[in-house]
This record gives sequence, C-alpha cells and structure tokens, in this order.
Amino acid sequence: MKSIIIKYRKQIIKILISYIIIGVTISCQHGSEKSIAIGGEISSYSNKTIVLEVLMPNSIDTLLITKTDKNGHFEFVIDSTPGGFQRIKIDDNNMIYLYLKNNDQITITGDYPNLARTYKITGSDESLLLKNMNLRLIESTDKLNGLKKQVGEAATTLGYNMDSLMNEINLTAQELYDSDKKFLIDFIKDKSSSPVIYMALYQYIGTTPILTPEKDIEIFEFVLQKLKENSPDLPHILLLESVVSNYKLQMQQLNRQYLNISVGSDAPDFELTDDKGDKRYLSNFAGENVIIAFWSSLNKTSVSNIKNLKEINKNYNYKIILISLDTNQEKWHKAIKSNKIEDFVNLCDFKSWESAVAKIYGLKSLPAYIVVDSQSQIQFLTDDINNLQEKVFEFSYAK
Repeated sequence: MKSIIIKYRKQIIKILISYIIIGVTISCQHGSEKSIAIGGEISSYSNKTIVLEVLMPNSIDTLLITKTDKNGHFEFVIDSTPGGFQRIKIDDNNMIYLYLKNNDQITITGDYPNLARTYKITGSDESLLLKNMNLRLIESTDKLNGLKKQVGEAATTLGYNMDSLMNEINLTAQELYDSDKKFLIDFIKDKSSSPVIYMALYQYIGTTPILTPEKDIEIFEFVLQKLKENSPDLPHILLLESVVSNYKLQMQQLNRQYLNISVGSDAPDFELTDDKGDKRYLSNFAGENVIIAFWSSLNKTSVSNIKNLKEINKNYNYKIILISLDTNQEKWHKAIKSNKIEDFVNLCDFKSWESAVAKIYGLKSLPAYIVVDSQSQIQFLTDDINNLQEKVFEFSYAK
C-alpha cells in the first residue's frame, strides 16, 4: 500500500511539473509576442550613455537608460509599447524619433556626431517615415544656418551691399519655408493612415513653426479626423482636439467682436509687441484719446499719411498707435526710423492680414484709422486721412 502511494505521488509530481513547464512556456510566448527590441551600433560613440524617452502630450519621460559597449553597440528591450511616440536621445543635436509597435525588432546604425543626418533604421515603417521627414527638415535648417553665416561674413566686409544680400536671403528663406510647408502637407495627405502625421504638425525650420493653427487650421482638423479613424488610442489626440477647439472658440470670439465694430461700441482690447520687444495692450491707454492707425511700410499711401499723423500728434491730445501689417521685422524697424516715428506706439506681429487684430477690427484696406475716446469707445472710423483730421478737429473743439 505504501509503495502504491509513493507511485501516485511521483505521478502527481510529474503532472505538476509538466503543468509548470507548460505555464512557463505559455507565459514566455505571450511575453515574446509583446516584447520590443531596439538595438544597433553607433560608430565613434563607445562606452557612452543612451536614453530612450517617451514623448507624451505634455511631458517627456525617461523610459530606459543604457550604455554603448566599446564598439558602439547598444540594446533596449521593453515588454510592450509604452504608447505615443518615443525617441532615442544621444545629445541635444542627435535624436532618433520612433513610433513603436508590439513585436518590433528595430536595428539602428549611424555615425556620431552626425547621427541625426546619417542613421539608418529597419524594423519599423513608422519610424522610417519619421526619419525621412526629419531629415528633410534638418537639411532645410542647415541651409538656413548657411544663409545666416553668409550674412555674418558679409557684415564684416567693408562696402558690402547688405541690402541686396538681405533681399536675396529673405527670398531664399521664404522659398525654403514654402517648400517645406508643401512637403509637410503632402506628407500628411499621403500618409494619412499613419499616426506619424501628428508629428508633422509640429515641425520647424530653424526656430519657426511651419504649420500653425492660425494659418493651417484645415490641416490640423484633417490630422485630427484621421487619427481618430486610424489611431484612436494615440494619447496625443486629446491635446490636438483641444488645440483645434480652442482656435475655433477664439475665432468665434473675434468674429463676435468684429460684428460689434461700429461708432459707439467698445473698442476691443488686443495684445501686440512693440518695436522694443515689450507687450502692449489697448487697455494700457484707458483714459486717453487714441488713434489706431493701420499701415505698412510697403503701402505708399499709409506711409505718406504719416506726416498728417505727426500734425495731429503735435496739435491735439491724441495718443497715436501705429499697427503695421509688415512681415519683415528689419524693414519695419527701418521704416520706423526713416519716418521718424519712434515716439509713436509702434506695434506689429508680422502676420500681415492674418493678424488677429486686423480681423478684430474688420480691416479691409490700408490705410485705416480708428478714433477711440477716453472711455474706450469708438468715435470714428475712416480710411481717409483728411476726414480723420477734420473729425479730430471737431472732437477737440467740441469739448
């Protein structure tokens, strides 16, 4: 009887062991189904730190840290995708952007210190798209930096025609911007089923964003719609939804204000930067009589009318606020100096007709003049400088 019990015990133990082995095998198989491996070799970067980061909507979080070996080899292994976008950070000038999916086995090779320009990546179609997009924009930034270097060198050359050079460089920079903008819009439409189109919305040339809600709300809405359809779990969707809805709300508010622009209505407040770099508001001048004058250094009529504004400023108690629709900061500053209007309040956001203030006041043409009394109410609107002078005279002597 004892031998039978021992025999059954051995059989039970064998069965339990077999279940344990099966369980471990299944567990490992499930783990391998989700695990992601990222490895490769970075030449000239031995025994140094590499960081894998997660790019969340409002934060950048460190996921893993490793070191290359003496040959520049490295490896990251994670159990499952952390969501969103990721990047491998070597230093501030060398980052590799990724979009990981479960089961990805990614290989990266490249040369330091030019990794961002030289790296190759396999094993992730989305990460390859990010690489191609970023490389195009890096090349544009390099060209822009080359132009800045050219200006610096020319500035030290006696007798160099800087005006001609600046015109040429501004034209080239604008062409770069226009070309990159078209590239990104085409990229978004061509890759509309991929989550990487989100990253295309937030690309720069130098320090200038290429796409903005103010100028490109349609493409922001398009990306939002496609992400909801194809990548509903992407955590960045909520942020993009907020950006789009906030812009629409802002436009609704501006449109409501535009409808109220008439004599007797309150003059809408605004925020603009002056020629000294300070933020200025219409409300800064509450209690004063104000003339808001819309102009541009490229508009001959508005420039010639400046002499009339000087006369008003000299003879009547009105604060003159000049809001320029210029797009070139240097030309704007030159126009202020050449027309000797440094004593006026000079404001500009370099968005031309896309300026929020131009929309608030329903600007249709240049020049345009708005008289605001000390109670911040609109007294008079006109595009004729002579009418403006007549009204200012009437208002001044009617008091």
